[in-house]
Parts: sequence; C-alpha cells; structure tokens
Amino acid sequence: MNIIRTLLIFILTLASISLAEAHAFLDHAEPKVGSTVVAPTQVEVWMTMALRKKTYTTLQVFDAKGNEVDKRDVVISEATMTVSVPKLGAATYTVAWKALAVCGHKTSGTFMFTVE
Repeated sequence: MNIIRTLLIFILTLASISLAEAHAFLDHAEPKVGSTVVAPTQVEVWMTMALRKKTYTTLQVFDAKGNEVDKRDVVISEATMTVSVPKLGAATYTVAWKALAVCGHKTSGTFMFTVE
C-alpha cells in the first residue's frame, strides 16, 4: 500500500513540475505553417497557453526583403494572436511571433507561408 501511495505522490509531483515549467509555443496557424495559399486577409496563430497582453507579445508578417507588411493591428485574445494584412502578392512571407505567457515565460519563433 505504501509503495502505491509513494508512486502516486511521485507521479503527481512530476505532473506539477511539468505544468509549472510550461511555455506558450505555437500550436497551429492560419495560414498553416509552410502552406501555399491564396492571399489571406489576416494571419492568426494559436498558442499552447494563454498570453499576457504586454509589449513583448507580438505578431508580425515580413516579405522576402524583410519589410513588415502587416497592418500592425495585432489582437491578442486568450491564447491567440491575429494581425491583418493587405492584399499580398505572390511571394513567400515570414511570420514572426513573440509570446509572454501567463506563467511569465517568454518564447518566440518564426514560420513561413507562400501566396500563389
């Protein structure tokens, strides 16, 4: 009985450590990561945990020359970020995101999509 109790306490402790060290990472996006699409009107990303609406949390879209092409109107809601884009021409675009999670951890990343 003591072995089962000890094992259960150990498992619960490991689970709580994992939750405490959670970060907000990219779960999925629209347009999808690496996809080829017809010109979107916005880019939306879903993160793995809720975000703080602070200066650090951003979403930007860049053209091949590194120029920011989004409308700089990021909306942050729970675990999503959305930014509008003008009519994009045929090219490959890079999406850069930074996230400040409710747990206080900062993460960032990039992905690309192509407009046909």
